Amino acid sequence: CSAGDYMNDSGCQQCGENAFSDDGASSCISCQDGKLSAAGSTSEDDCEYAPCSAGDYMTDSGCQQCGENAFSGDGASSCTSCPDGKLSAAGSTSEDDCEYAPCSAGDYMNDSGCQQCGENAFSDDGASSCISCQDGKLSAAGSTSEDDCELTVDVNNVEKTLSVVMQPLLVPVVQMAKFQLLDLHRLMIVIMLHARLETT
Repeated sequence: CSAGDYMNDSGCQQCGENAFSDDGASSCISCQDGKLSAAGSTSEDDCEYAPCSAGDYMTDSGCQQCGENAFSGDGASSCTSCPDGKLSAAGSTSEDDCEYAPCSAGDYMNDSGCQQCGENAFSDDGASSCISCQDGKLSAAGSTSEDDCELTVDVNNVEKTLSVVMQPLLVPVVQMAKFQLLDLHRLMIVIMLHARLETT
């Protein structure tokens, strides 16, 4: 019999699927475990692993599962890594399985990944947005809870307010001081004149 067939009492017969034979064979040889071949295969080279399913990839030892942070489609010979900064579970089947890790408190998730909350806002772990502080309260960028929002005093505004409030009160005081200085000046002139008269 020619390669791909084998001899039995009825003559040459074709080897079935997942087996092969050389020229003059009296029997067919099975492919290794996990390998497949078409009927009438003529050598062990015709035995191949079945295409891997999505989430796996082909190696010399057969299909192996893709590791974490990678994925594959059907029939893949290798796994594709997730984009930078994205993670996935082992055996992922598409890029859609790759996601950014949840953000820590003080950050929030957007299309580019984790971003820090700005001033006067805060966030918890895994937030997709930041929460604004209550009116009149302020916080530093990257604040992690509402406790970080505090009432603050604007020194400049306080000074301006005090100057406006105190100015009317200070005017009479200043005017009184001016009158007192004027009276003192007049008194000094009288004393000096009196001293001159005595000397003459």
